[in-house]
Amino acid sequence: MRRLFMVILLSLCWAHQPVCATVDSLRMTLLTPRNEKGLNDPLPQGDFDVLAIPLKRVQNLYLIEASIDSLRGNFILDTGAPRLVLNKTYFSTGRPAPGSSQYGITGGANTVLNTTVDSLIINELFYTNVDADIVNLGHLENARGVRILGLLGASLFNQMEMELDLANDLLYLYKLDEKGNRITGIDSSVADLMLPIINYNDILFVEGKIGNKKLKFCLDTGAEKNVLSESVSNKVLSHFTLTKSGNLTGSGGTGTLVLNGVIDSIAIGTTYFRDMPFLLTNLSYLELVYGTSLSGILGYDFLAKGKVRINVKKQEISMYFYKPEQDE
Repeated sequence: MRRLFMVILLSLCWAHQPVCATVDSLRMTLLTPRNEKGLNDPLPQGDFDVLAIPLKRVQNLYLIEASIDSLRGNFILDTGAPRLVLNKTYFSTGRPAPGSSQYGITGGANTVLNTTVDSLIINELFYTNVDADIVNLGHLENARGVRILGLLGASLFNQMEMELDLANDLLYLYKLDEKGNRITGIDSSVADLMLPIINYNDILFVEGKIGNKKLKFCLDTGAEKNVLSESVSNKVLSHFTLTKSGNLTGSGGTGTLVLNGVIDSIAIGTTYFRDMPFLLTNLSYLELVYGTSLSGILGYDFLAKGKVRINVKKQEISMYFYKPEQDE
């Protein structure tokens, strides 16, 4: 299999409006086979059972302060990426990854480098000898006006339970035993929503339903917007109401049509979410790099509904809805 890396860090220019808003969320990666040398899940280390990590919010992106070797700065928390990704602006030394390219949703390709960093440190949590891809994230920095060293991908957290509390800008990491239970003890609280999660080469997927149609979504903590593929059936599209349209412009200057709207009702597990915002666009490049059909992406607009717990060892995700006064 060719190794590809897709990075979609884009500007969204709404039709009939002079100001362009940015949608840096649509950043996808192609999955490398897990048996490739050097791409095993890195081992989390550190003297803690539970760790609270502050999140820095930049619009609907969430950043974590971390150190790579001697360099410290902001990283995007991004379960839409399978592994550690570094910004070429600050990490320019690496070896070309055979057959790998960086793609945007509007096409174009650039060479991806691969490297191994000696250490990655996030508060009391640290990793050693971590495999990483090096890509150009300069257009993301320019759009956000903040220095971004890279992306913290899903494989960094697979051995722990993640609890994402966006209302309070916190990420909790819990160490787990062999059965996937917290070392601190079993939590007896009852989730409002619980459903299976699929870990496909360190990308996380969940099933949803619009109308009577089952759909597969990537669960992406780095996505500022929910996204629906334009290739879904007309029965699914009948539940989508357009609010505005525009162009999604890639770093190469080419664009693709994007429709912004809402889904009147989408079921995730046993819970129905009403009038959920979605972008409707072409995700064929993403399907190409994932090597699988894909209905869309669940990002900020879904994850902000409540505390979200992701336990890859148990292959489950649970959500504890915020009370109305906590909603943002």
